[in-house]
Formats: sequence, C-alpha cells, structure tokens
Amino acid sequence: PTVVYIKPSGALVERMAATGVDVVSLDWTVDMAEGRERIAAGRARAGLEGRGGVQGNLDPGLLFGSQETIKERAEEILKKAGPRGHVMNLGHGIEAKTSEENAAFFIETVRNYRHEGQK
Repeated sequence: PTVVYIKPSGALVERMAATGVDVVSLDWTVDMAEGRERIAAGRARAGLEGRGGVQGNLDPGLLFGSQETIKERAEEILKKAGPRGHVMNLGHGIEAKTSEENAAFFIETVRNYRHEGQK
C-alpha cells in the first residue's frame, strides 16, 4: 500500500486523498471522524472509488502524560476511525525521551481495543 503523510496535514487532507494513495496519514491536529469524511470527499472529487484508508493520529505528546489520558484518547480515535481501513499510529514520530512504559501501554491499549460486535 502507498501512504502519504504531510505535517501539518489539516489544510491538505482532501488533496492528499485525491492523489490516489491507499492511505492518508493524519497528524494529531485533525479530528479522526472529520478526517475520514474529508478523505472520502477528496477521493470522490478525484473520481476514485472507496473511502480510502487512514493512519494515525494520537498526539505523541500524550505519551508524556498519564496512562488514563493515553487510553481515553486512543480509544476515542479508534472508535471514530471505525473497524476497517485504519492503521492506528501516532500523529507524528515518537519523541526520543518518551517513556517506554507509556509507549508499551499505548500499544497494549490498541491491541486490546474491540469495536462493538467485534470479538
């Protein structure tokens, strides 16, 4: 699959989607539900089929905070992204001084998340 990422991506989501890439990677400044809609709109305007995939978009700065906040925000993103066509990731690279414990907690949170009706 092809992925495009631009930071900051907020003003360019539709244009990124219209390139025909398989996945648009969103930074943390774009609401995931809004990003999904804008990706679909950009693809439709370009005459592309399907809504396209999305990647992202947890604020990497949250990994310096509490595990409660990491879990809450990660689950919010997962819910908004939906069960298909989403690669959960940070909205940009991980900072060198990020707590390994919090990074591992983020990964476990994502692995353990289940959408409604999903086993």
